Amino acid sequence: MPERFDVYRFEVAREGAAPEIRYSLAPMKGVRYAGRGEPLGAEPQDNGPDETEQHEPAGTVEAPDGTTPASLDPPILDIPGHGRVDLHAVIGATEGSADDLGHLLRWRPRR
Repeated sequence: MPERFDVYRFEVAREGAAPEIRYSLAPMKGVRYAGRGEPLGAEPQDNGPDETEQHEPAGTVEAPDGTTPASLDPPILDIPGHGRVDLHAVIGATEGSADDLGHLLRWRPRR
């Protein structure tokens, strides 16, 4: 039986910038900036107004047995014997491709 991982979608809102759509394997609501880097000009101790909305289910990824999360945000899975794959390419959230390992995963978007 394959492993199944829920993928969640959320939006990061920063003052003066367009909202940014993000994906995660974690269903929790962010309380500040939730991302893979800091906003341009951010200060490490900044208590700015960057916020995220509640994560909503985007779909499910089916993966080979033994697959484990390597990172929640960005969503990366570690496939035994094959390595890591960034789910952004698999779910079509980026322009990248998942040619090397994407064939091992099945994306089932939530309707």
